[in-house]
Amino acid sequence: MTLSIRFLDGFKRLFCLLTLPLLFSVSLYGASTNDDAKIKKVIISYNFMLIDAAKDPDFLRKFEDKKKFEKYANERVAQKLFIWIKSWQENNLYMDAKLLDISFGKVVKKGNEAEVLTDEVWVYKYFRVVGKNETKEAYPPAKKYYKVKYTLKKSRGEWKIAKIDVFYEKEHKL
Repeated sequence: MTLSIRFLDGFKRLFCLLTLPLLFSVSLYGASTNDDAKIKKVIISYNFMLIDAAKDPDFLRKFEDKKKFEKYANERVAQKLFIWIKSWQENNLYMDAKLLDISFGKVVKKGNEAEVLTDEVWVYKYFRVVGKNETKEAYPPAKKYYKVKYTLKKSRGEWKIAKIDVFYEKEHKL
């Protein structure tokens, strides 16, 4: 069924002409907020995957395919994260972290690229494995605030983190 307004009387035709742009903009806004939600979900999922991997003593043994992080990040970012976790764990250091708060700024999109600033509050500590099911604190717990910029790219309908910039880091008292 196609919409033909030339057969409508004057008032109905005017109403149609005035409301079509509004309906079109609402559908575009809906697509935009849907993308915003997907972008935020990718960032949160990436951070929770980092938390899980960094504290798992079996991570290096059972994680043969470092492409696991590529679900949320491009190959370069995923490789960087894998190397960071591997370097700590090869020295028997594991991070037990909690993302206490994450606040998102406005998502700025240009074509298939997006940037978003976050304010993040983390609490974490490092521990060493000293025996089966036994750990020892390596560093005392720390609480930190970060201002982070995530750059994402959309490919094949999926958003992935392409770059992470930490602009600011400040330690808070526990």
